[in-house]
Amino acid sequence: MSTQRLRVAAAAAAGAAATYALARFLRWYDSDDAWLALANRIRASLPPPSQSSFRVVAVVTLVGGGHVVGTNIEAHTLRNSVCAERTAFGALQLVAARSRAPTEVACVYIVCDASRPITPGLLCREFMYSSPFCEPATRVVTASPGLRVRIETSLAELLPRASPYARLNAREQKEWALSRTLEVPTGGPARRAYDAALGAAKGDGRDDLHPVRYGAAVVFCDGSVATARQFKALEYGCTLDPVGQLATAVADRDAAPAALALVDQLGVAHAPFAAGRAFLCEHGHGDVEVVFHDDRGAIGTCPASDLAPAPPEFEAADFVAK
Repeated sequence: MSTQRLRVAAAAAAGAAATYALARFLRWYDSDDAWLALANRIRASLPPPSQSSFRVVAVVTLVGGGHVVGTNIEAHTLRNSVCAERTAFGALQLVAARSRAPTEVACVYIVCDASRPITPGLLCREFMYSSPFCEPATRVVTASPGLRVRIETSLAELLPRASPYARLNAREQKEWALSRTLEVPTGGPARRAYDAALGAAKGDGRDDLHPVRYGAAVVFCDGSVATARQFKALEYGCTLDPVGQLATAVADRDAAPAALALVDQLGVAHAPFAAGRAFLCEHGHGDVEVVFHDDRGAIGTCPASDLAPAPPEFEAADFVAK
């Protein structure tokens, strides 16, 4: 073979090898391994937040390419703190506003300081599930800092019994309720809780802030009932959740809670929202029966523990102020 032909063959072989290497790199670059590695590098570079000293990083990848990153930021009031997933979705809102193409989340990758993978908290589950950039089937992958131990799930799996309103705007929520023939509980503590919550919802004012009113009620095994209503705030995050307002009654009464309902003024029963789910499941009330409507208007009940599958699990060494 002539020298020229050898050079041509060598060049072709080098080109093929480079193409193969580039293809392998691109496959790795858009892989779970690569995105989790990016989240872990960012986590390691950050100072710990002010209250928990516990770092979390979320990398949100997009269908068609691109990504945004978020990390948890904390305030001394705790409630005013914001998780990594939600800070990432704030950045995503700006990306979507500048994009000409529809914005769709491909996957949410999460790495934190815990020695094991930790699933998103309930606020973030609810927030991401309701986002127009996600679908219920959107993937969520979490990993330990070593990236060897992982959990892969979906938003639908993380937030069972989501509110029928979860992916609707304010106008659509009322339209949905008025277009359904809603079943009601047939009797027992569930019916009493439903009726009491519906009555409490009438006291939730400030329709100028949002047209849907919520009331909550819990029926105890001794027959007593406690109720609460939502108090809306101009800044939505300051709104007082009615289930949360029942926490003292549920925790301090001698009688055990038998049934709990969260109902709006249109008669739609919702499984407790994130804060209510967290209270019930994290404070030992997972056996309380909660009342809910599904997306067809059928009524159902389930233990509160069913509302928070695969809860985040921490050890003191993972999550303490230092």
